[in-house]
Amino acid sequence: MSRFEELVQKFKQHGYKMTPQRRAILEVLTEGIHHPTAEQIYEQVKEHLPDISLATIYNTLHELTELQELRELDLGHGVRHYDISPEDHAHQVCLICGRIEDIPADFEAVKSLLQCSEGFHPMRYAVTIYGYCADAPSGE
Repeated sequence: MSRFEELVQKFKQHGYKMTPQRRAILEVLTEGIHHPTAEQIYEQVKEHLPDISLATIYNTLHELTELQELRELDLGHGVRHYDISPEDHAHQVCLICGRIEDIPADFEAVKSLLQCSEGFHPMRYAVTIYGYCADAPSGE
C-alpha cells in the first residue's frame, strides 16, 4: 500500500471525509516536493483546485499532525515546513541555501541518554543538524 493510500485510509478510520481538497493535499505531500511549506502546498493544489483556501490547507495539515502522520518542522527559517515521512530520521539544513535533507538516524542508540527523569519515556525525537551543503560556496 502506498503512503498516499495509507493516509486516505487513516483519515477514513478517524471519521474524516475524503474530500477532493484533502485528496489533493495528500497527493502534494506524498508525491510533491520534500518538506514543503503550507504556502507551497497551497500553490500546487490551487493549480488543480483554484477555489481552495489557505485555511483548508492549514486545517488539513493540522489534522494530519493530530493523527501523528505529519511532522511540523520549525527549522529556524521563520516558516514551518512539513514532513510526511513515517520513518524515524534526522534533518540536515544548509545555512546558506536552506536545503533540507533527511538523514537516517538510529534513535534507539540515544534513547537512554534522553530519559531525563525516573519514569520518563521519550516517544518522539526532533534532531536537526545545521551546516553547509556541498553546493554552498567554500569558506562560508
